[in-house]
Amino acid sequence: MSLIDTIYGIFFDPVPTLQYLAREKPLLPGLLVYLVVFVFNLIINRGLTTLDSEIAGFIPDGNFIWVFAGLGVILSFFILALTAGLLSLLSEIFYQRGNASGLLVCLSFAVIPGALGPPLQYGATLLGVSWLGVILSLLAVIWVLVLQVLSLREALELQTGQAVLLFILPGLLVVLLLLGLIFIIAQTMPSFPG
Repeated sequence: MSLIDTIYGIFFDPVPTLQYLAREKPLLPGLLVYLVVFVFNLIINRGLTTLDSEIAGFIPDGNFIWVFAGLGVILSFFILALTAGLLSLLSEIFYQRGNASGLLVCLSFAVIPGALGPPLQYGATLLGVSWLGVILSLLAVIWVLVLQVLSLREALELQTGQAVLLFILPGLLVVLLLLGLIFIIAQTMPSFPG
């Protein structure tokens, strides 16, 4: 399957495409697609921030923005690899199924529809209907999230319910840890008089 066929498949026939990606594991094209989508969104979002005078004051001017962009690319790749590894590890623990490299490739290709959100939002902002741009961008994010759950399902050979549970489990664990930490801090604080 060529790169063009893979991109087409992600949009119009995601399940067999993700099955192919999980089996064949074309890591370099996957990371390249992820990088292109990330940089494209970064450039379009930079244009969006220049249109909004309230946000533009917080963004550094000049070449310093590209330092942040470079750090963002590095951090994004780190988070992608960490997510694939963590979800594969959790799948091995709970379901005795793991495929970290296949999941990494599937998650890399799953971001492709995310490239639609920022340009649609930018266009809607230029036309004066920024609320429509926000809705379209939100729909692109939901599409990416659905593809990420499908990536889990196909790469790790899980049922849909298992994939959804595995997808929300890390966030749920973080929330529970934060609530536990807040409870411990509240219990150890001395009471205030009055």
